[in-house]
Amino acid sequence: MNHFEIYKKMDDDVQAIYRSRLLTEILLSLNEGSKKLPQLREITGSTSQALIPKLRKLEADHLIETKEHEYFLTSAGKIVASGIADSFVTFWTINKFKHFWLRHYLEEIPIPLLKEIGCLYESEILKNRGMEILNIY
Repeated sequence: MNHFEIYKKMDDDVQAIYRSRLLTEILLSLNEGSKKLPQLREITGSTSQALIPKLRKLEADHLIETKEHEYFLTSAGKIVASGIADSFVTFWTINKFKHFWLRHYLEEIPIPLLKEIGCLYESEILKNRGMEILNIY
């Protein structure tokens, strides 16, 4: 089964998370550690009334659990949240260096390295400023 076929089978679940700002923000914030409802309200800027149905959906999907009024990711939730975080970092990196990606030949970069492009999100592109690179400074 290829990626597109998997997407078609998981279409509703995938789109539910990516379309919902709250579901995405809850998963990303819990990816950094467990949180109580007041913390999630502050992080998302939402009310309890808006958050609680989303939390219940994530619990029903077995992505989060609650214990002593604290929400945390399940093992499956950690995998999903980590994948979501990686996809956003990758999009950020591509957008940050869009001019670079559009002007360079990338076909020879091995697929495993392309999958790690997000690791470059804190990098900077150095441009030739007319200096002689062999000079000692």
